Amino acid sequence: MAQPVIQYSFTSGEWAPALNARVDLKQYHSGAALLENFFVDYRGGATKSPGTEFILWCISGTVTVRLIPFQASLTVSYILVFENTKLYFINNGAPVLETGINITGISNANPGVITAANSYANGDRVYISGNSGLTALNGNYYTVANRTAANFTLIDMFGNAVNTLAMGTWTAGGTAARIYTLTSPYASAELAQIKYAQDVNVMVLNHPNYATYTLTYTSATSWALAAATIGSTVSAPTGQAVATTLGAGAWNYAYIITAVDSAGQESGPSAFATLANVLDIRSNAGTNTVTWNAVTGAASYNVYRAVLRSGAAVPAGSMFGLIGNCTALTFIDSNITPDFSIGYPIVRDPFSGSGVQSVSVTAAGSYAGLAFPAVSFSGGGGSGAAGTAVLQATAMAVNSAGSGYNVGETWAVSQGAVLRITSVNGSGGITGITIVNTGNVTSNPVSSNPITIGVNGFFVAATINVTWGVTSVGLTSPGTGYGGAPTVAFSTGAATATAALGAPSAGNPTVPVFHQQRLGLLGPVSAPNQMNFSRPGASFNFNVTDPVRADNAFQGNLKSGQLNTIQAAISQPQGLVVFADNAAWLLNGGSAGSAFDATNLVANPQIFNGAASLPPIAAVDDILYVQAKGSIVRDLIFNWNKQVYTGADISVQSSHLFYGYTLLEWAFAEEPFKLIWVVRSDGVMLSLTFLREQELIAWTHRITDGSFKSVAVNTEPTDVGNVDAVYTVVQRSINGTTVQFIERLVELDYSGGATDAWCVDCGLQYNGAAATSFTGYTHLTGEAIVGLATDDTGNVTVFSATVSATGGFSITAPASPATGYTRVTAGLAYTAKLTTLGIDTGNPTIQGKMKKLPAVTVRVKDTLGLEIGTSFDTLVDMDDLIIGNIGKDTNEEVTEALVTGDAVQTLDPSWQVPGQYCIQSADPWPATILGLIPQIAVGDTER
Repeated sequence: MAQPVIQYSFTSGEWAPALNARVDLKQYHSGAALLENFFVDYRGGATKSPGTEFILWCISGTVTVRLIPFQASLTVSYILVFENTKLYFINNGAPVLETGINITGISNANPGVITAANSYANGDRVYISGNSGLTALNGNYYTVANRTAANFTLIDMFGNAVNTLAMGTWTAGGTAARIYTLTSPYASAELAQIKYAQDVNVMVLNHPNYATYTLTYTSATSWALAAATIGSTVSAPTGQAVATTLGAGAWNYAYIITAVDSAGQESGPSAFATLANVLDIRSNAGTNTVTWNAVTGAASYNVYRAVLRSGAAVPAGSMFGLIGNCTALTFIDSNITPDFSIGYPIVRDPFSGSGVQSVSVTAAGSYAGLAFPAVSFSGGGGSGAAGTAVLQATAMAVNSAGSGYNVGETWAVSQGAVLRITSVNGSGGITGITIVNTGNVTSNPVSSNPITIGVNGFFVAATINVTWGVTSVGLTSPGTGYGGAPTVAFSTGAATATAALGAPSAGNPTVPVFHQQRLGLLGPVSAPNQMNFSRPGASFNFNVTDPVRADNAFQGNLKSGQLNTIQAAISQPQGLVVFADNAAWLLNGGSAGSAFDATNLVANPQIFNGAASLPPIAAVDDILYVQAKGSIVRDLIFNWNKQVYTGADISVQSSHLFYGYTLLEWAFAEEPFKLIWVVRSDGVMLSLTFLREQELIAWTHRITDGSFKSVAVNTEPTDVGNVDAVYTVVQRSINGTTVQFIERLVELDYSGGATDAWCVDCGLQYNGAAATSFTGYTHLTGEAIVGLATDDTGNVTVFSATVSATGGFSITAPASPATGYTRVTAGLAYTAKLTTLGIDTGNPTIQGKMKKLPAVTVRVKDTLGLEIGTSFDTLVDMDDLIIGNIGKDTNEEVTEALVTGDAVQTLDPSWQVPGQYCIQSADPWPATILGLIPQIAVGDTER
């Protein structure tokens, strides 16, 4: 007779096959063999992963895009989107736009011309809205092309010129609003190496190829990205002088003045204010009056005096002591005794040096048919600087028109350069072109002119003249020892450039961190175990004093038997935890929680397996990090008894999800589900539910019709309160074109029943008057979509459709009396799959015995549309979870309110040994499986 057995949770997540025999472990009984597109709710159930909302398409379909969170406060948050040398911003689910400009006309043409006075540039992206007549343009983002001060054309996300001939006729109005964008120093291939730390409205960005940058937020459309200025924010005084009432003598005086701002930050020293050949003020009555010019931003001034010298001027490098502070521009010294324990600031810039920092091209030159130019550096007193020129197409012109061409066609010219035809004559001869892709030439040969295109039976070949010019110089070595900027020369052509000095002698710092009011800039490229800490409260002030004071900036190194390359750092109550590739170190003043300073720093190693470059995650009082040797995730927690950090491998139960892969990015969405989302190297997204106090460590995996590339989380206000919103970059193939989309995971709020469900990817939602045709899905042109549609009587149905070339689709009209659909959620389908582990009931074991599962009770919450079977090939619909059926548990009709309770389903009665079964949610319904209660009939052994 069959007996029920309950699996009461899934808190062990997706169980590694290598552990399938470990039925002795308690975690086995709360695991699953497969949890695909499910995550583990921290209360124990397995919940279908939320769908994603389409936010915006990225400029490039294939190169790296990086998302970074910017959380200035609980209510002010942005997602920073770094693309190739571009930075723009997402706020509460939408890109930040500039104030729109008025559209005064849109032509019916191919391409259509937008008439609007503008200051745009080709390549800018704009949002079109509010025009009458050509409504198909509204609600979409486009790239600006063929821009003049009075008009421009549009290019869609797939790179096609927008043809307005069949869209209708513009009648009035409309605006174009540009996406607010900054120029960034970081190329796409460099984005993965950006590391960051934030102090309210200022984010510090480190990268091995660049000096430290700061990103400063003022308002949604007022950001500043600039190289950080190392040193005090207040300038040293000038115009210093000394007058005296002392008589003539043999003694010489020197004073130094510094400015102090309202935050207490002190400038570097002024030049000496000297007084020569007067009496000794220490034994003669008199007054020295020191004066100087006002300094912008100064709240007060400190005055220092050197030890008096007889018979000669006070030399450079002498000891000075503080004699006082004043708010005026005059200081009276009537024999004040200097305090030599307080010296003036000695300016230090740990990251400046004598190498070439950058090369600016001042003239591109022309290189068609010439040898590729070599770059050389000469003069300046140093040596070793080297670089490589990058040539791109700077201009194209039609040499011979050919025939048979069409406006909007693109043609590969040479060496990656691509043109688009903008005008033709009556025979299809090319009369106008524009550059779509500049190409990239980094070695010989440089193409000669003219270049022929259209060599096949459909066209009469045209020829193009291309101007190749030097657009940048990549430094391969900064060199050393330069006293002045060296001269830059090119071996061929007419390009010119200038060099700028300032590359750090130890390389650029790679890891920023804020700790105890100091900014740490750690791990410079040439000294990866080095740490530099600023003065307290002055993030970029690395000045010191002589003698050293506790509030000085200071430098230290991690000392051990082998080089430790610093990868990350995180501030904790016990001190600063610094992660290197060989060990993790705890920095403090000698005991847990004690402050370190320039006179007292203790660095003790904690663990010795090292860390990868992913930033650690603070999860309550745990630190999670990725181990240096392979994709192993570990945790660290402070052991108060042993006064040391200890930890464990928290990926071992799901090791199959990690072996052979690397982890690229991760982000912690603490609320509402305690989830860490991890981008794996193959584009799969892993999820980790982590709740230490409940011993809950549960991994699952998430797939989509594409590849996940980046992930970031920030806190946003929503209808269900403040949540940790998850943003991703997803690379997809849409209508044969590779694109990258920014998408946001939706909230799981079913307060309105099934109509609130959003279980599609890359989706959008319509809310409005009853209709059967819908637009706005140009991002899914040509794709098959699925979704839920709620008609105007409240009935919810599943539908499928194909998106048209203009971004629209239709749904079969609902049955009367409904007239159409007032809410439609549509996007790409995904399927959630769950497979149980082999059933084990304890001692005596039933492992290896034949088993039959005549029925399974599935305890669910807010669920519809599950299928179940002993395999994915034998699935059947669960009758209790179909709208309109009578539930076996409730004896009531299943409605759009979703099902919470028990659903019972009879299974395939065949015998099997493992006793496994499968559950699937393929339709866009929500599902949460709280527990499973199979009926088990145990037979003889397999033999």
